[in-house]
Amino acid sequence: MKRVFIFLFILALTSCRNNHKEIAAIIRLENRRAPAKELAKFAIHPKDDIKKRAAIALGRSQDPDAAPTLVDMLRSGSPAVRVEAAFALGQLAQPNTAGVLLQFLSDEKDLEVRLHLIEALGKVASDSSLNKIDSTLIALMLDDIPIIRAEAALTVGRLAHRRFSRPSWSAKLTELLQDDNEEVRWRSAYALFRLADAATAPALEKALHDRSPRVQMQAARALGMLNDRKAVPALRQLAGSDPDWRVRVNATSALGNLITPDDLAAPSLLPVKDDNMHVRLAALRALGMAYEQAAKNPAPDPTPSATIDFLIAHLGTAHANGNVASPWQEQVAAAVALAQALSKEALQHFTPLAAHANNHVRAGVAQAAGETRSAEAFPILEKLAADEASLVRIAALEALPKIPAQKQAMPIYLNTLASGDQVLTAVAAQNLAADTSGRQEHAAAIIAAYQRLPQPVDIEAAQMIFSALADCRNPAAQPLLEKALSVTDKPFAAAAAAALKKLTGQDYSDKLPSETLPQADFQYKEIAKLRNASAVVETDAGEFELQFFPEEAPLVSLNFVRLAERKFFDGLLVHRVVPNFVVQTGDPRGDMWGSPGYSVRSEFSRLRYTRGMVGMASVGPDTEGSQWFITHSDQPHLDGRYTIFARVRKGMEVVDALHVGNRIKRITIHY
Repeated sequence: MKRVFIFLFILALTSCRNNHKEIAAIIRLENRRAPAKELAKFAIHPKDDIKKRAAIALGRSQDPDAAPTLVDMLRSGSPAVRVEAAFALGQLAQPNTAGVLLQFLSDEKDLEVRLHLIEALGKVASDSSLNKIDSTLIALMLDDIPIIRAEAALTVGRLAHRRFSRPSWSAKLTELLQDDNEEVRWRSAYALFRLADAATAPALEKALHDRSPRVQMQAARALGMLNDRKAVPALRQLAGSDPDWRVRVNATSALGNLITPDDLAAPSLLPVKDDNMHVRLAALRALGMAYEQAAKNPAPDPTPSATIDFLIAHLGTAHANGNVASPWQEQVAAAVALAQALSKEALQHFTPLAAHANNHVRAGVAQAAGETRSAEAFPILEKLAADEASLVRIAALEALPKIPAQKQAMPIYLNTLASGDQVLTAVAAQNLAADTSGRQEHAAAIIAAYQRLPQPVDIEAAQMIFSALADCRNPAAQPLLEKALSVTDKPFAAAAAAALKKLTGQDYSDKLPSETLPQADFQYKEIAKLRNASAVVETDAGEFELQFFPEEAPLVSLNFVRLAERKFFDGLLVHRVVPNFVVQTGDPRGDMWGSPGYSVRSEFSRLRYTRGMVGMASVGPDTEGSQWFITHSDQPHLDGRYTIFARVRKGMEVVDALHVGNRIKRITIHY
């Protein structure tokens, strides 16, 4: 008996090792973005875990030729294989697969597979298939199983995000706002936000009083899109007193779209003195939005208001104590709001902040100067465009096109091309390409600047420079772009091909590399080691802990761990925070444009962006590097588009307290 046990143990261990070898081979093919035909042999492997991993890789391949293989995999006897095949078909987004997905959905019994077939329908739908998909979704929104109703509602939201609509959707979703199940209600509210149907306003206003913050948040967002003044009292109450800061943020932002010039006589309509800085920042931004809307229909005799006085005072004093300096984040938000309210008259109030020691404040001044839309802002932007900090220079370059002073700005853009900095070069190139009278001549300067840049150029900068060259319409750019086609990185070459098509009218897709050359290799044991790994992130606001998802995102997780272990993240700023959306860090430049000098492949999975999920920032598939973010709340529009590689296991309250300017002290990996 003992011998039998030992034999079976050895057999299982051998099988496990063999599986690891094959799974590693699949991951390597996936990392190269190898054609679907190279993965096909794994799709017919006798072991289900190999087939499952092959389905994942086929979905990530972005190869339309993977669709027939994935359809065959929907016939697998294993639900684990079928569910990955369903998700992968959705990721490929081939309209001609809609019919087969509908057929499999009608026959499928496994709940998880059904859910992902429903999700896939929202991604493959086209004008020709929408009627059949519509009738299916209407029926599913009446299903006895709550999560089916919820998924159908969310799929309607995804379709609405893609600009599809059907008259029957609003009524069904409105009914679902009364469902007993929280998932059904919040997803229905999200779908109504995407539909933006004015007829749903009364139901959404009732949903503001839902017992679930997830529902309240989405309902507030939806009402902010509908321009229905009747919702203002309920939103104001929510913004001022709800116990969840995220609900207060969304209600406040919605008010920014709804309040009128009469409401702006005093700032008290918005929670400008809230205890939570996320809410105060949302209130300041809402004031700016409201003034921007009011400027479209200016009063015949505008007079200064208490709100203007409040914003001016807020440039230097705190929200509650007249003798304490405002947090710099609020000073910047107040400056931008003041610019939106007063245009050039605001310059005198916030220009002194251009001498501030904090790079972010000077960058904020540049942003505010652009928001004045006034030629009088040119001198301050000219000065900030020569700042020592790239963050400030970029902000100035982005603001200059907003003011009517482009003739004066041309020397700034041309001088910036000599900086040798790829990001500054990219932004300046875009500005020069927008000069319709002289852009053909500018092409030569952009080409010369690109050729001087250290290689390789990061994908985001390359995309912008290539696009600018295409817009310049100068054939002299063609050799440079054709040379870029030979780079063995698909997104990089694809950016060149897109620019060439715009420049020449010819399709260069057959010139693209068949694969991407990986920047680094791996050993499978490194990935296996991550199964029980975690990361403790110490910041100057406290610490939080991440749990990795190495099964779903093996190479992205490994990349993060490798960077952390070489102390890449230590000392980096939290460089982006959008209240009740994301906290973002991992930028070595500190100006939102940094990377580790290479890209890693996207690893989109069935994981979804709920509160506390950790994802990789990117500018498109396969362009991830070192920047990562954490979600404050549900963000369905990110699902399947940004790689999730971890979740916050402990310390979400610390994440909630982070603002731009906080720092990572260190990240420690525990195995």
